[in-house]
Amino acid sequence: MEDGLRTLPGKRRTDDEASTDSPLDRIARSALRGGMPPLLLLGAFERVGSNWASDVLRPVMQQHNEPFRQQFGAAHPLSAVNPRPNVELTALNRHHLACVLHDLHGPSRHAVKETNLFFAAKAVTGLLPHSPILVLTRAPLGIASSFERGGLWKRWNYADRYLSLARTARTAQWRDWTPLLPLDGPQPPVALARMIAVNALLLAVALRSDLTGCGRPIAHLSYERHVTAPEDVHAHLVDFLGVRLDDRAGTVKSTSSGDFDTSSSKSELVAELPASSAALVRHQVATTLSRATAFLDAATVRAAAHWLDGDDDYQVREPGGRRPLPAGPEQAAAPRLPAVSYSPATALSPVTWRNLLLSNQEMADLLNRLQEAGLENTQHGTHLLINPMPHERGGRLHQDQRRKWRVSPGFERHPAYWVTWLGASAAAAWSSARLPTRAEALAAFASAQPAYNCGYAFGDTTPVSEPDRGAGQIHHLLGNVQIWCSDGPTTASDTPLLRHLVGAAWNTPGDARTVNERRARFLLGASRGVGVRLVRDPQDQAGGELGAWEIAQRITGWVGALEEPGRTPGELDRMLVDALTRPTS
Repeated sequence: MEDGLRTLPGKRRTDDEASTDSPLDRIARSALRGGMPPLLLLGAFERVGSNWASDVLRPVMQQHNEPFRQQFGAAHPLSAVNPRPNVELTALNRHHLACVLHDLHGPSRHAVKETNLFFAAKAVTGLLPHSPILVLTRAPLGIASSFERGGLWKRWNYADRYLSLARTARTAQWRDWTPLLPLDGPQPPVALARMIAVNALLLAVALRSDLTGCGRPIAHLSYERHVTAPEDVHAHLVDFLGVRLDDRAGTVKSTSSGDFDTSSSKSELVAELPASSAALVRHQVATTLSRATAFLDAATVRAAAHWLDGDDDYQVREPGGRRPLPAGPEQAAAPRLPAVSYSPATALSPVTWRNLLLSNQEMADLLNRLQEAGLENTQHGTHLLINPMPHERGGRLHQDQRRKWRVSPGFERHPAYWVTWLGASAAAAWSSARLPTRAEALAAFASAQPAYNCGYAFGDTTPVSEPDRGAGQIHHLLGNVQIWCSDGPTTASDTPLLRHLVGAAWNTPGDARTVNERRARFLLGASRGVGVRLVRDPQDQAGGELGAWEIAQRITGWVGALEEPGRTPGELDRMLVDALTRPTS
């Protein structure tokens, strides 16, 4: 389909302006060589119902869900929760960031969704200065209701999040913001309301020139308007983007059985909150906006206030009981996993496929071995092998107080996800195997039975052993998670490498279009729906694997090579691929 966003204007820098660029500016400008700047979907906060926008756009552009907020560790200089945001980027940080930005730029427009950037908003939006923007909002009462129904304040540890932001507001760069985040032991509704208002204000500051018409195209779409007048919002979206969209796509969704399951429609605006909590939210948002006028210009505060409008559209009702939390990952005791084996997926190929996806427990074992060999997964906020998200954010692999990797109880036999291509390749080298090519995977999928777990059928992954399949059969050949491939699209020799993702996952559709869609990510990218499937060639034999010490040494050597001047991202990525795929000496 023709991408109408090609016609949207964007602000371009002159050569004189480019000569004064910072290192971040130079990285951002270099990424433009990778293709078209992405569309930025900026949620003014969490729980703004942004999935409807993703649903609308999925048929016409690739999606990236929070690549900055989710994939930068807390110590990263651009992390939204880093209390010291001015720390200098390391060589690994710079390479990772260059790869992220290159990944977001493609021959056709991609869509990038980000929420809760807080004090990183200006830096992140500045990295994509030519991207058109859709600001997605929801009234504070709607957000607070969603938090109340799901018990998210406690489950997502927002008390610590508030304290982290308050500490950042007390650094030299942000001290004007201190009165907006007082350390007065606020009740959850008060603290949440302050955070909602502060994030909207920081976003308005970051987009100040765009909001005045001096920058890139920008539009605002509210959740409330989409519920009450979906046809009007759909027409507005089509007009802004210049693309033809399916009228049936993008029905507003609300979570049902789980936080990440978006399968039921919403047709009315109801805030399930105690009346006292609703009053506190309204009062604190107004107070925070008023305090901001002491150091922000009136136009910026008005923009934030406009995004926070809509409380009057809600019916406030006393909660009728908290929404049941998702059931455990395994309803009954799961059978023992079959022994690992390899068998052909098709009669036409000599390649044999591992019968099971790589499990969380296997990934934890590998991470512990590599750490014992001296390789830390996270270095200066950049994750090498996996993205260690908190459990309530979908993470299943964590370090305990002794820094030993553990799996969330009940998920040991589930497939590992949030694994980078580097992590997947390390697992392959450790197992005397490799990752399949995209062509090999598609050939195998062609004869596979329908995906067992896709389209939020279970609201999460299921164990790697598929019911009613024998030990020697290939379990979840299609479904549960998508998989990393060993190959990727062709790129220029000096630009970062990409690697294909293929298949269907628990959180994607399982139709042929999704399975065959061309998707790729950079080598340190990760996703909650992408895991690891291993294959072997006829000449591969067990016992030819790399040991943990050798893998750790090869990756550590690559990290050191990032410090060498004059090496391009493409050259460095090819070094990494070679380090993980060359045979033992």
